[in-house]
Amino acid sequence: MNKEEFNKLQISEQIDFINSELKNNKSITSVCKELGVGRSTIRDRFKKANYSYSKDLNKYTFNENTKDSSQELIQGKNRCNTSAIYNKNTDLSNNSSIVTVLEKSDQEIQKNLLDLVNNYDVLKEIIELHRRNTSVIKQQIIINLEDTETTTTTLRINKTILEKFNEFCNENKQFKKVDLLSQSLKNFIEQHS
Repeated sequence: MNKEEFNKLQISEQIDFINSELKNNKSITSVCKELGVGRSTIRDRFKKANYSYSKDLNKYTFNENTKDSSQELIQGKNRCNTSAIYNKNTDLSNNSSIVTVLEKSDQEIQKNLLDLVNNYDVLKEIIELHRRNTSVIKQQIIINLEDTETTTTTLRINKTILEKFNEFCNENKQFKKVDLLSQSLKNFIEQHS
């Protein structure tokens, strides 16, 4: 059995599979290694279903004393798959981001969170730039002009278009008006020549 097949099993079937492997004198670590699933993932997944490993019995057993909302998920005929324990509305097999998170070890998750915390200011700045420049990002505006001097000229232009252009420039202050106008004229000439 591989990881994908294992993850598609209902939680009770996963527990039965692991317990049967343990009954065949395999260790939890070796079973997890064969499946390609982290031991901590199995532990946390089964813990959410109120199962814990018993060294004395060498198997996962149900904790009857623990009251948990996930208890009802695995009892009776209406058993659920693993995804229901994490999010009742998410199909685990179709959501790779959830599978990725579930497969990561606690150390990996902690390291990723620390990286996010250490780069908080940078991420916040990127998010703010994105909010201000959503239209620019979508349109992928690239200023590709020769480095030459600029000149002043007087043009007659449609009033509505000028207002929209000025509004656009105010929303995208990372660009100079002269560069936006020059790039627009250049693109027009290249497209119609």
